[in-house]
Amino acid sequence: MSGEPCAVVVQGEAGVGKTWLVRQVCEGLGGDVQVLWGACVHFGQATVPFAPVIGALNAWLMHADATTRQEVLAGADELGSLSPALGNSRSDDPGRLLPLLDLVFNRIAQVAPTVLVLDDLQWADRTSLDVLAYLISGFGGQRLALLATCRDEHRDEGNPLHGWLADMRRTPAFTEVHLDRLDLAATEAQIAGLLGHAVDIELAARVHDRSSGNPYLTELLIRDMAGRGRLESEWVVPAATPTALGEALLSNWHGLSAAARQITRVLAAAGRPIEFGILTDVLAARGVEIADLSGYVREARDQGVVSPEDDGRLWFRHPLLAEVLESAMAPDEAARVHATYAEVLGSRLGDNPQRAAADLAVHNAFAGRTDESYRWSLAAADYAQSLHAPAEEATNLERACTLWDKSSPNVRGSITSRIDLLFRASQACDRAGRVNAAIDCLDQAVRLVNPERDPLLASTLLCSMRELKWQQAAPGNAVLPESVQAVQLTQRFPHSPQRARALAGLADAEKWDDLLPDAAMHADEAVQIARKSGSKATLAGTLNARASVRLHRDEVEASMADAEEADRLARSCGDSAQQAAAANWRVICLSELGSTTEATTAALDGFDAAVRNGSPHWGYFLAALAAEGLLHSGRWQECQDLLRDALSRHRGPIPAAGLRMVAARLAVRSGNLTAARQHLGRALELIPGDYPGLRMRMALAGAEVFVASGQPLQALEWVTSRITHHDRTATGTGNLRAVKYNDQLLLPLANAAAELAVARRDAGATPDVARAESVLADMIARWPHEPFAATRATTTQAMRRALFAAEVARCKNDPSQAERWQSAIEKCDAAGAPWNTAVAQLRRANALLAAGTTSPDVADLLRGAHRQAVALGAQPLLREVDALARMARVTLLEPAKATDSTPTPPALASLTAREREILSFLVAGRSNGEIAKDLVISDKTVSVHVSNILRKTGTSTRVEAAALAERLTGHPES
Repeated sequence: MSGEPCAVVVQGEAGVGKTWLVRQVCEGLGGDVQVLWGACVHFGQATVPFAPVIGALNAWLMHADATTRQEVLAGADELGSLSPALGNSRSDDPGRLLPLLDLVFNRIAQVAPTVLVLDDLQWADRTSLDVLAYLISGFGGQRLALLATCRDEHRDEGNPLHGWLADMRRTPAFTEVHLDRLDLAATEAQIAGLLGHAVDIELAARVHDRSSGNPYLTELLIRDMAGRGRLESEWVVPAATPTALGEALLSNWHGLSAAARQITRVLAAAGRPIEFGILTDVLAARGVEIADLSGYVREARDQGVVSPEDDGRLWFRHPLLAEVLESAMAPDEAARVHATYAEVLGSRLGDNPQRAAADLAVHNAFAGRTDESYRWSLAAADYAQSLHAPAEEATNLERACTLWDKSSPNVRGSITSRIDLLFRASQACDRAGRVNAAIDCLDQAVRLVNPERDPLLASTLLCSMRELKWQQAAPGNAVLPESVQAVQLTQRFPHSPQRARALAGLADAEKWDDLLPDAAMHADEAVQIARKSGSKATLAGTLNARASVRLHRDEVEASMADAEEADRLARSCGDSAQQAAAANWRVICLSELGSTTEATTAALDGFDAAVRNGSPHWGYFLAALAAEGLLHSGRWQECQDLLRDALSRHRGPIPAAGLRMVAARLAVRSGNLTAARQHLGRALELIPGDYPGLRMRMALAGAEVFVASGQPLQALEWVTSRITHHDRTATGTGNLRAVKYNDQLLLPLANAAAELAVARRDAGATPDVARAESVLADMIARWPHEPFAATRATTTQAMRRALFAAEVARCKNDPSQAERWQSAIEKCDAAGAPWNTAVAQLRRANALLAAGTTSPDVADLLRGAHRQAVALGAQPLLREVDALARMARVTLLEPAKATDSTPTPPALASLTAREREILSFLVAGRSNGEIAKDLVISDKTVSVHVSNILRKTGTSTRVEAAALAERLTGHPES
């Protein structure tokens, strides 16, 4: 292994050799590498959260000694929620399972280099994909590699693998390998490898014609011919053309005895690897003679049909064969076998029957036991919900929806129950980020309701439909027909909670369409009705809607009050969705009031609560807001960790795009431009570039990526287009939030213009310089108000104003730019923005040097910027500072800090503590004046100490003394 963590997905059609290739790679790794193998299985629509990942872990545990198991699983007892072998307790916080699994896998990798393999990724449950995403996004120095195989087939529209692969392609450590069918030469080589010698080209050609270059078909054809006992020269390729992979798979299976074939048929119906005891019980219940069951299993194993899993469970060597056998069963026989499985599994439920709920739901469905399948589907949905696995919850609820018509009335309930089920399925799909599926379920519910007979229920469903359609991220009007109809349906019920919700939904839509006077009126009316209705949940929702409207009208204090009341109400009635929404508006209000640190803390707390409470995926907006705060305040490692966590979980397109934009900006500042472009590109795949709710953040992220890519002109055009759009939408509407967004976009605009002007000025391209200056000047001239002065004054607003003025001066090469950057340094420091402070320090130093200044301030500025860049891990900024320092002949070494435990070389033992301290400054290249300034002593005192150092060390110059100290003690890199 290279020592660097990586993830590789091998793709290709069924039978092309993906699993064989991965096995060959793993077998060639050597005995010091441990391989954990997990298989994703396809069984109806049964989806058990974390199944293949837990299977791989259980297999490892069987071979690990007791001490190692204890060390690896220490503190991870809550994984007992997933498998009894992993612990004895259940987690009350489903959001902890991902980091716990991450912890366990990384500990395993500390024991020895580790390869985690997941076979047939196209059938992976969503939670297992989340685990892989979490592991991949956390790659650092682990001795861990992830290998997966994935078929080209069985990836229908809506398969979560599509989105997962799109996300992973934005990860530098992720690689895809696609295997194609073999040509004739490669097929010839494959046959030679199977037989151990070269073969006649004619035979190879006939085999290639029959197999169409599919390696697995080729292997089965060769095994079939070799098993006939004829001389190789007499081999004849079977006349039946293998038109389907299934026919070839069955050729090996047909060579088994009748009893072995019957046993493997029953095994195939299990749908996934099973314990030997379960197979024994099912066969016994089917009346199959089991006296020599082990012998029949050995027969199937020897013929390459089945292969025991590492954890002792039994399954097929090629999972394709299970599909073929199961699908080839006569319907009546299949129904009876599935019924037996349902009975056996039902008798083995133990203390946690929900773990088998998904399998029982599918077995009962295939057995035609609709009522039982309906009940178990709901139980499986409840179990998935308890594990915070909305994708699996949605799958089981959707199955229940399809079974409703066939279920007994006393089991399924009334038509109202069906509507409730469809509504719940829609909400689960929404939480899983499957907006289209959520709309489909809700549309079915809407069709079942007669608006004239039940107008309030119809209004409720239409309100949800409007929200879902808005989540589709299609630009256009937010006020949809559903918004208006939902309100109209409640006119005869002026004091109902449904009317309050409908008015709140309309107000929210009007806000996005900049109809703020109407939005404010409807929001106020909604709150008034909700207060009288007595419904806490309804009141929380209407208060959240009004908070958002008031925020757009810059009524920040009033918005904050609404959000805080909504939060109290949501907590009291257990409405996690409204709690997350209230946290969202509270965080934004705190930011608007300049309380950045408090806002970041509130966003982190809100996100944790959203994950813990299983709130809708909109809770991930809180993660994006928290990440913005962490980025601003220089807490970059925390920002990276948070983004990694959030981006590996279930998210819809809009919150995912918000997270991607913060990730792009962090990647730019950290120096990972490739990742930054990938994040921005993925964001643009998720939402349109002019999506109203994220337009400002899209502009900021894009500008930083373009500037860092050396494309300031593109950055200028990118930002300008979005400012123009805001001018059109905000004018005359009273939307002061849009005004703030516009002002914030002035800063990246000025930065892009300055970068363009400086680059073209250096190249002597005067027309381009004039263009940059003209675009900026024209925008300022057309601005309807003084920039950054239209709203309340905060330290953040003051920082932006100072940075904007400095960038304008830099663009024009104004002589005052050094003073402008000094003001920016002070304002950035006051706003708690270390990266911005360091950039301003660099810019001021550059301006001073360009003006011919030799002030000691230049060294102080560069050293300050250097310290901050090192602390942040801001590699591009660090390179700029280092380059300017070299040109200015400024040393950036920091004096070594002596401690009581620092050993003193004998040659320096006669120096006093103060003299040793000053010697460290000499090693760092400081002048007497700089030393005096830092230690707050006089130049004369420094001179005396230096003279003493020279005398005591027997050196004649300060340079010689510094060199001696360097040789004796070394000097850590700063």
